[in-house]
Amino acid sequence: MPAQATDPPPLAVTGLRKSFGGVRVLHDFELTVPARSSGAVAILGQNGAGKTTLLNLITRLVPADAGRIEVFGHNVLAAGARHLAGFGVARTFQSPRLLLDETCLNNVALGAWSVSRGRDSASRDSASRDRGGAAATRRAAQALDRVGLAALAGRVAGTLPFGSRKLVELARALAQQPRLLLLDEPAAGLSYLEESRLAGVLTGLTDGGITLLLIEHRMALVAAVARRVVMMDGGAIVFDGGTAEAISSPLIRERYLGAGFDQTELAEPDRSDRQ
Repeated sequence: MPAQATDPPPLAVTGLRKSFGGVRVLHDFELTVPARSSGAVAILGQNGAGKTTLLNLITRLVPADAGRIEVFGHNVLAAGARHLAGFGVARTFQSPRLLLDETCLNNVALGAWSVSRGRDSASRDSASRDRGGAAATRRAAQALDRVGLAALAGRVAGTLPFGSRKLVELARALAQQPRLLLLDEPAAGLSYLEESRLAGVLTGLTDGGITLLLIEHRMALVAAVARRVVMMDGGAIVFDGGTAEAISSPLIRERYLGAGFDQTELAEPDRSDRQ
């Protein structure tokens, strides 16, 4: 259903603080991603800027020192990590976290099954479990097809190249049917053909109403998918604006892209034959 003006935003971060030892990573960090924002929101920043720490705090992999994180109006810090899937949150990682001895289909089905289990935890009879397993398998097959890996459903995940493993992990996140999808460098390790396919998948997700927050270094993907760019430096936001504005921003060019960045690289007509 289309979001209403009064609906809580997919993500609202206020006063967020995190330090590791004596190193302050985030200090009074604030970020709001409004409902039905057009396109994805991309986070840029050099290594150590606090980007992955932000995702880890949102998904409760590390505890926050202070602040508040809400997803669709739910206080994540109070609810705990096990409730995130039920709130409609899924994520991927810089390095894929898969069961390498299991097939791609089984890996993706775990995402679908975990959500079904959470939504129907009171049902413990074998018939319900069988129905839930069959539904999870169907959703897993659909998710693999969506990222272009339907033909690899029966392959053992550990036999795949790094780029394909990244896409399997994305499929697992999609099988959870999220409303907010957090992606940590989804294009890392992908070929140009895979990156082009990924851009199409992500654009389709935003068109379908899923909110995307992605950390990404490959500016071609950012330009193709994002409509808003946030740049972090030293644990704080130093730029927040439209993608075109970001690409031409002197601040981003100086601190991130480099003076020699060639904007024409973002509009190559056809990269499908490059590996």
